[in-house]
Amino acid sequence: MNCILVLLFFFIGAWSLNPIGLPSGNQKKYTINPTSRVNDLNLLTPSKARFIAKHWENNILNSGLEIMHEDVHVLNKIDELMEIIAKENNYIYISWTPSSLIKEVLFIIVGETKPDKNEFVIKLIVQSPFWDSKQISSEHLKYAIEELIYGIDNVYLNMTYLYANDLRYKLSWVTINQI
Repeated sequence: MNCILVLLFFFIGAWSLNPIGLPSGNQKKYTINPTSRVNDLNLLTPSKARFIAKHWENNILNSGLEIMHEDVHVLNKIDELMEIIAKENNYIYISWTPSSLIKEVLFIIVGETKPDKNEFVIKLIVQSPFWDSKQISSEHLKYAIEELIYGIDNVYLNMTYLYANDLRYKLSWVTINQI
């Protein structure tokens, strides 16, 4: 009997701490900045990006629940981010934090400026394990990045590297929109 109570306690405790919802039980909702999507983007230091990613990783690994397929994808991207940060480079780290009741980073974007080609190359995008497409579409992230780069004279956005290395964004941002 005590064993059942303990298991019930852990099950209810883990389920009640579901970060996707609000304390009221309602789903989190995010909204883009209607006047300027660029305002939802924030520059990060490599140490801040590492801190946020470690927080996400700890939440996945220490949830006490089975690691789901989607979480494995996030963990792999966090590992890639940690490898990039560990190397000495001039990459730019950006967070996407659309408006909500709770200020929360939903994505970390890693980019590289290539002045010789006048382009900004997106190298990696890491999603928060707490993000769900029902809350806000990742397409708004794409539009915010485009707005940021197109606001800079003579700089072009290059997502070829991202699309070649992360099929999810190619399918979501390119292929589906062409159908």
